Amino acid sequence: MRKFAFLFLICVAMLTSCGKNNQYKVSGNLDGVSEGEAVLQKIETAGPVAVDTAEIVDGSFNFSGTVEHPELYLIYVNDNKMPIAFFLEQGEISISANVENMQEAEVQGAALNAKFNEFNDSIPSNDRAQNLQQEFMAARQSGDQEKMQQLAAEYQGIMQKQQDYYRDFVFDNTDNAVGAFLAMNMANSLEVAKLEELVASFEESIPGHPYLQQIKDMLEPKQKQEAAETAIQVGKEAPGFTLTDMDGNEISLGDFEGKYVLLDFWASWCKPCRNENPNMVKAYKQFGGENFEIVGVSLDKTSEPWLKAVEEDNITWTQVHDPDGDVANTYGVQSIPFTLLLDKEGVIVEMNLRGEALQTKLEEVL
Repeated sequence: MRKFAFLFLICVAMLTSCGKNNQYKVSGNLDGVSEGEAVLQKIETAGPVAVDTAEIVDGSFNFSGTVEHPELYLIYVNDNKMPIAFFLEQGEISISANVENMQEAEVQGAALNAKFNEFNDSIPSNDRAQNLQQEFMAARQSGDQEKMQQLAAEYQGIMQKQQDYYRDFVFDNTDNAVGAFLAMNMANSLEVAKLEELVASFEESIPGHPYLQQIKDMLEPKQKQEAAETAIQVGKEAPGFTLTDMDGNEISLGDFEGKYVLLDFWASWCKPCRNENPNMVKAYKQFGGENFEIVGVSLDKTSEPWLKAVEEDNITWTQVHDPDGDVANTYGVQSIPFTLLLDKEGVIVEMNLRGEALQTKLEEVL
């Protein structure tokens, strides 16, 4: 019995210890305000979310609680539109700020905030970039075109240096949440291979961190897009699919084997698509039949506008519905209209044929 009680006490102690390890205390001192309210907000995917409020007494406020992962938080003071930005992590954090210049707040007692400050303080030519904008506006007002070009070139050079600095900082900090936060904000500008490299590094150092999951969420569609672009190339066989037509019948791409097929991704709300339809009508009247078929893939979310557009534009060729865009994603469709001409074996012959170019190509192959 005593042994059991001893083990129980050990478990309780471990749980209590874990709780303390996740605890934080934030104490703030403000110049320029003596009373009011400080609001602690967490940066979520959809935007900042208030998690706590504290009364300001004699310019001081305090927050305390637990945090599972260190993340970027904001503190808004009264009606001040400029918040204090800092990484909330376990331990004691002290913040000193002036309400007239909140972005210059001094944050101490947290290792990640030192890293975050290091990043912000070392951005190359930051002050010069701001001055350049003012000089450019002055040159534009005076009509000095040569000066404007010089300033624009200098600004472009600074932007490139800052982008390189940002990228290098992220790849040098794949062991902490600051690096993950910055990576999350630059993920869309990275090529797939580099983003995969970052994800692998963060998996080793901060597995389970929300920032890592958000990076993964951005990586997945980029991987799919890259796979689609690799698959959808002239000389490669077009991926098969099955969708329903206007009558609810299942139609597969393989049903048209032995014919040249023009795949046309479009939608009723797409003006360029609608403007191109008369050219398609002309081409189908001339070539449609035993050796050629057009398969229109509608990306309309609902069938009503799609069916109405088919009638209004005198479309008589095969129409199928892709309301969720699954087939469009497989084909890497970025914008519409998007067309692919397939030969009788389903191999891609040409892409994005329109107007006279479509007519000429069909005359050539048919």
